[in-house]
Amino acid sequence: MTIKKLAAILGLSHTTVSRALNDHPAISQATKNSVLQAAREYGYIPNSAARALRNASTGAFGLVIPDIQNDFFITITNAIAHQAAEQGWQMMLAITGDKPEMEHTVLRRLMTARVDGIIFAPTASPLDESRELLLRTNAVQLLRRHDSLPAPVIAIDDRYGIHLAVQHLRGLGHSRIGYIGSSLALSTGAERLQGFLQGFSAEEQAALEDVIAMGPPQAAFGGEAFARIMGSANPPSALVLGSPRYAMSILLAAKAQNIRIPDDLSLVAYGDVSWGSLLDVKLTTITLPETEIASACVAIIRQWMSAETPVTPEAFYAATQSHIFTPQLVPGGSTSAFTPRR
Repeated sequence: MTIKKLAAILGLSHTTVSRALNDHPAISQATKNSVLQAAREYGYIPNSAARALRNASTGAFGLVIPDIQNDFFITITNAIAHQAAEQGWQMMLAITGDKPEMEHTVLRRLMTARVDGIIFAPTASPLDESRELLLRTNAVQLLRRHDSLPAPVIAIDDRYGIHLAVQHLRGLGHSRIGYIGSSLALSTGAERLQGFLQGFSAEEQAALEDVIAMGPPQAAFGGEAFARIMGSANPPSALVLGSPRYAMSILLAAKAQNIRIPDDLSLVAYGDVSWGSLLDVKLTTITLPETEIASACVAIIRQWMSAETPVTPEAFYAATQSHIFTPQLVPGGSTSAFTPRR
């Protein structure tokens, strides 16, 4: 069904039907109602591509994330999608798998679809071609940042968050504290490690080298790193997890090794996990401001959608500030005061 066919059925001009569908003030409400009713009956669907050529906004935006297994990204995606649906916006979700080539592919496809803007979590090493694409569109970096990219950032003060975990454990008397974090190639991994190290003197840092493990933000790595750290000659009395992806594998590994939490090992996790309520012991966590982050993303999207004329990337980047949110530590039952091993 096209506008021309709909116009022929109604005995109206093509222009009148088009204006009625777009709520033009020159068309009477009675005519609008009859056109909308016929459009529903005959299954007319507006051509969004054609409409995009006429209007400043397509009503669509891209959300590009590494995967849909990370609890943080799942929560953010659901929150943005829900608000987008309420506003009548179209969200196009793309997954990169943390691969630069896939990142370039999805960015190019989104731009081909004429989205008004893109919110994305960059990979560790974006291709030059991706950087060139981002110079031609409005984009925002989510959670992660890459200094070579021009886009502003909506992120968390990762360094402060991990430092809160160290302060909490040191306040409980722990001094030999281990850390499992994501790759230093990611901005989040580098910032969180710095937050951990700043809680110790240079001498203390040197003594902790054997209980610090860095790797990909994947569950399997968490379990492997845990086994290595706890199998050392002098295992830590407490452990900080730099990614929520590690929590499940580490808890399973601890159970397999008969390591009791918090009796044998105090544990602080970075970020909430959706299955946390199923545990016998509530995790001590660094809680991330997911609602505030989602709201900041929606505010950016609204800026794109409400523009009467297209906003150039240069103007957007010059006028848009980064937002860095502060996490909080929420004590739970997975941490307790240090007691010397017998």
